[in-house]
Amino acid sequence: MARMYTTGRIKAADIILAVPYNGEINQSVGELNGGLDQNNMPLDSVNRGKLVPPVSTAIVTSPQQVNYVMPSQDYYLAEQCLEFVDPLSGITVSAEQWSLGWQKLESLPGNDKDGFVLNFTATEGMIKGEACIDAEMRQSCYVYEASSIPDPGDPTVSTLIENIKDDHRGEFGVFVNDLLVARTGPIWMACGRHSYVIPYSCPIASGACHIDVRWIIDFRNVGIGFGPGLLYDFPINFPAPDGTGLYVAPLVLRNTILWARNQKR
Repeated sequence: MARMYTTGRIKAADIILAVPYNGEINQSVGELNGGLDQNNMPLDSVNRGKLVPPVSTAIVTSPQQVNYVMPSQDYYLAEQCLEFVDPLSGITVSAEQWSLGWQKLESLPGNDKDGFVLNFTATEGMIKGEACIDAEMRQSCYVYEASSIPDPGDPTVSTLIENIKDDHRGEFGVFVNDLLVARTGPIWMACGRHSYVIPYSCPIASGACHIDVRWIIDFRNVGIGFGPGLLYDFPINFPAPDGTGLYVAPLVLRNTILWARNQKR
């Protein structure tokens, strides 16, 4: 324990005097201002072993990340900034790649997993960090042909009608060793390009640690029924020669950053 001493003896009659009373308060205020010495710090509390410089290690293989190992805490950083190369570039996740439930962004082909995953050996304590995602999704649409029932084959009465699909929800989440520790909650993703920041924190044991970012979507493909006086024709593919069909807007990931701090116990 720290050794604490009073600046002087205070008698019952001196408690109302300004000098001895403020002298004790100034000692505490001095500690808050950085006035620490052997009288208010434990002996050998800061030794040479705690003053070693951090060790930086860069992993260049996929997935890429940078490690900063320190005596009391470690930092791990993974990022992918595609716009530095091409402002219009991005990772496109088309509807054919979607699946039910939480989808691992690290499962994307090639080196696209950079910025979505961290792998390191953790020390018992706490894991704190953030996942920063620059994502874009536009509105989906269904273009169909409506013709009058008395003469469905008459092109003079056929009309191309667009039905906008914008009722679906999605969210992003952070998983530590396959355990969900943080999520955005359901958000309306079909509104253009936005940045999402997900802070997370969880206890961790000593051993291998795997952190990754996943996403989930509830795509509500609201069907189109039959209206009075109209016969709806549903083409299969989009775009068809007549410009009709279903278009599902993909998820486009522009820039991503995932970092973690391992606070050792």
